[in-house]
Amino acid sequence: MRIMLFTTPTCQYCGPAKELLADTEGVEVVNAMENQELAAMYGIRSVPCLVVEKCSGTQSYVGLDQIAKFVDEKGQASGGCGCSCGH
Repeated sequence: MRIMLFTTPTCQYCGPAKELLADTEGVEVVNAMENQELAAMYGIRSVPCLVVEKCSGTQSYVGLDQIAKFVDEKGQASGGCGCSCGH
């Protein structure tokens, strides 16, 4: 499983998004301005945007409300991809 938080230096909500994810292991913070190809690959149009890539597919959470929802759901889940790949 890969977890990426797309941000920009001028985003006022990106700092609070980072704080929400502070206890989430393995989050990569990606500057969308410096990594435009990667941002385009995941269809990032707004920040903060959390991208969770699993064997079963990719899910995006845009904005603080959706990122908080991910954090809440993660606390209830057993972790990993949900498949037998070992991630």
